[in-house]
Amino acid sequence: MYKSFFNYIYPSLIRACASLFITVPVSTYYLGPKDFGIVGIITVFSALIVPLSAIGTGWVIGANYYKLKQQEQGELIFNTLLVEVLIRSLWIFIFAGAGIFLLPVLIKSYEKSFLLYFWIFLLAEWLNGVWEIVSYTIVLQKKSRTYAFLEITQILSGVIFLIVCLVVLHLKTISLVLANLGNSLAGFLFSLIYIRKYIVRKIRKKWINEALRLSLPLVPVNLMNIVSNSIDRFFIERWLGLSQLGIYTHSLSYKNMFMMSTRAFSKTSSPEMLEGMSCNDNSKLDYTRAFLKKWFGFLTIAGTAVALFSKEAVAFLTHGKFTAAAPLVSLWFMILLIYSFGIPYNQFLFIHKKIKFVLASEVILGFVSWLFIALAIKFFGLKGAVVSVLLYFLFLYLIRKGYAMHLGCVDFEGIYFWASLALIYVLIILNISSLAFYIRILIYFLLSITVLLVFGLFNIRSFAKNIWKCSNW
Repeated sequence: MYKSFFNYIYPSLIRACASLFITVPVSTYYLGPKDFGIVGIITVFSALIVPLSAIGTGWVIGANYYKLKQQEQGELIFNTLLVEVLIRSLWIFIFAGAGIFLLPVLIKSYEKSFLLYFWIFLLAEWLNGVWEIVSYTIVLQKKSRTYAFLEITQILSGVIFLIVCLVVLHLKTISLVLANLGNSLAGFLFSLIYIRKYIVRKIRKKWINEALRLSLPLVPVNLMNIVSNSIDRFFIERWLGLSQLGIYTHSLSYKNMFMMSTRAFSKTSSPEMLEGMSCNDNSKLDYTRAFLKKWFGFLTIAGTAVALFSKEAVAFLTHGKFTAAAPLVSLWFMILLIYSFGIPYNQFLFIHKKIKFVLASEVILGFVSWLFIALAIKFFGLKGAVVSVLLYFLFLYLIRKGYAMHLGCVDFEGIYFWASLALIYVLIILNISSLAFYIRILIYFLLSITVLLVFGLFNIRSFAKNIWKCSNW
């Protein structure tokens, strides 16, 4: 598992380094908060294509893959891919036409160029549909090195597109849009090259029906999820303006960098969880719990660093233009803990196909959260937006945990999650980042030693040995 984790984390580290040392400094040098705000509001609407066209890849493939022979696995992947492409293509055409009439009404600061950006984002979302299925298949095949190679190729493509557009062609806002398209195009092309060996081009009514049966109930769930993730940007643009939305959107770029590591953890642990839950293998689940405990420890050490030093880091990377995003960045880090906390219980519900419960929990809580997010933005600004989003996901995963444990799921190191969350939150609300730099260094050193002891991470020799072994592909 450790070797797979490092293979999955390599692309995340490369993406984070590319963002921190290339993408963020270059883009913030040539562009301002308003440019990021434009992209932020356009993606609010283009992202809606994902829940409407998604067929629940994780549900369909994950619930059946390990129970099938190789021939049937190929048929499952092909039919799932076919349904995904057809449904997503239909929705792309609908959205492209509807955008002509709806964008001027929905976006307060609308400009004619927004429609072109919208169409390019839609094309990128169509390309992403293929990559999502192929990448998930690679994860289930436990081919972490292959996944790392394809992910790194995507990252480099996006960076090259951005630099060419900004530095060579001297384009402005559209550079961010084209960079996203370059990333999606690379993933699409390499996905086609890879997956042709593992699909069986045979239409099976069984798998098409399975995909549609699982996907239709998931549409409102996924739609609620996307709307809940984007409703904050809608109200920020309407009430606070594009520049404030640009600050908020920039903070989301750090959140996305943070989430890369958690996705690597998910890709590493999910196959073990799915296999252990499917086969009632307690040894695999115990191993996963031990891995999760250490993961919470690493997140705590990283989170304290973000809470203590984000202000200086953001100011340096953005030439002082986006320093106002620093407090939001510290808050966003906590979503890694919340997301990691929910992974085992989501997987348990996947295995038991509790779609109705997932649907009900997300829809009901989603409606409540929209009002809560809107009020938080109105009265507390950008910080209110972040905190309200964090609370939404926390309550959602707590509800799912409760139901999963009611069905027989074990507790996955919840005590360490709460300890990590509490420590980082206390550092933020006490505004420790305002202290002298050398005092924060001392605080960070003492807290890190404590975390290493409490979470069982103090075996530095063993940890270094694992890193060395896992780095040899």
